[in-house]
Amino acid sequence: MMRAGLGMITAAVALSLSGVSPAEEINILFLSKSVGFEHSVVAQNADKPSLCDTVLSKLAEQMGAKFATTKDASQINAENLKEYQLVIFYTQGELTQEGGKDGSPAMGANGVADLLAWIENGGGFVGFHCASDTFHTPEGGPVTPFLQMVGGEFAGHGKQFVGTVKVVDADHPTVASIPKEWSINDEWYTFRNLNKDQMHVVALLDPGEERSKQEMYNVPNYPVIWCSERGKGRVFFNAMGHREDVWENETFQKSVVDAIQWSSGKGSTQAKPNYAIAVGEESKPAAKSPGISKKKEE
Repeated sequence: MMRAGLGMITAAVALSLSGVSPAEEINILFLSKSVGFEHSVVAQNADKPSLCDTVLSKLAEQMGAKFATTKDASQINAENLKEYQLVIFYTQGELTQEGGKDGSPAMGANGVADLLAWIENGGGFVGFHCASDTFHTPEGGPVTPFLQMVGGEFAGHGKQFVGTVKVVDADHPTVASIPKEWSINDEWYTFRNLNKDQMHVVALLDPGEERSKQEMYNVPNYPVIWCSERGKGRVFFNAMGHREDVWENETFQKSVVDAIQWSSGKGSTQAKPNYAIAVGEESKPAAKSPGISKKKEE
């Protein structure tokens, strides 16, 4: 069952969206099915909207967009996707499994193929945080098609800390509202299987002093916000969003709006692959890759 979430939005964000024309209306589907671990920001306690439902619903309302939220992964199918210009995933686990942590229906056997074909034909995809912890690569197997599309696979995380998001493409529309260096507390994922040949890196994480406190973060700055072009469609991923106060943060909310606008086809694509340039590898020898340590959600 789909429900539109209800809730708040900061006045500043609302004012920043007041100029969006109804003629540019976007129809958005938000999926938050959780199989092995359900984040608190998408938990629908006593059948009430989750925090993500609430925030995204109000952002969509202020944009003049239509918004539907669901935990029913079977909604990701070729016929239903025709109704939408954009899908947002805050998902976890093997979505083709019934039940899971939230007890919601599973994605059909053709769900991923239908989603990828829809994106190829012009659909927009936005993934947050644990979208990279969805449809994991089997041990010794090839990267799953879903994660190839997302652009990276969750490898692990340590204790939460204040990291610095460093924008490397300040001209990209998806980071128009983010400072060039933005320090914020969150749960920071490390990644493996980055799709370096396809991704356009928009921002890196600088772990700062955490390098000396947690070995898994003793690595060079690495991508946490990126995008790509897939056929006629656009894909955007932001690794942030574990904590409630991140979703309530005015800057983060503005960046969500920017991501929705870009991913739904507004403005130029600006998605040329740039991994080596972004991480400074063009003139340096290969460095230790982030994400060697692996830790499950808990």
